[in-house]
Amino acid sequence: MENQVAGSSRISVYAGDTNNVLIRLLQLFGKSRFEVSYIQIFNTKDPELKLILLDALFPKEMMPLIISRIEKIIEVHRAFPHQDEEKNPFVA
Repeated sequence: MENQVAGSSRISVYAGDTNNVLIRLLQLFGKSRFEVSYIQIFNTKDPELKLILLDALFPKEMMPLIISRIEKIIEVHRAFPHQDEEKNPFVA
């Protein structure tokens, strides 16, 4: 991990219990000493489901582990990474 460079990565998380999920997401990143630089919540067509977008600074190599932890430890509906904006500038 020492030789891995941290970069900003965006993750989308679909969850029902937004308050509990927000706290647990921040704890997950905080325990790993990764900085969350942006977080926003959106309504979805399903009134029971919210979309949480977050940007965090961590090594790209850690993405599969982070996604796995979010989906299994926090028990969200779904979590997925966004493509690098350098490769696809149209991804928000």
